[in-house]
Amino acid sequence: MKRVFIIMLILFLLLTGCTKPNSNNRLKADNITIGYGFSSYAMFGTDQWIVDNLLSQFNSLSFERTAKQMDPSTAFYIYFSYKGMGVKSFWVDKNGVFWLDGETKSFKVSSGGLNYQYLKTIYEDSKNISAR
Repeated sequence: MKRVFIIMLILFLLLTGCTKPNSNNRLKADNITIGYGFSSYAMFGTDQWIVDNLLSQFNSLSFERTAKQMDPSTAFYIYFSYKGMGVKSFWVDKNGVFWLDGETKSFKVSSGGLNYQYLKTIYEDSKNISAR
């Protein structure tokens, strides 16, 4: 009886994928939304290579808690989605303070890099494209 239980448990774990950890926790995204501070304008979508570049930058990050406070007036809100489903969201301000996945706990980057100026450029350029 014990042997049958163990075999069923192993079979269950194999079928559900619980026996091996996901070796690649990289996110996939095919769309992005970017908002800024208290602006009423938001960028909805862009070229896939920009989505891939920003996602690659985000995937390179490791975080640690910080006592610094978020400055919402200089913060970008980034929302990645894949096939219509949200996969990751975060806020980042000009001082490199992050809020992750809807939480308001402050984090800073401990390794990796996300270029704030690049975010700003993409956001500002999207205003010019949508005005055409």
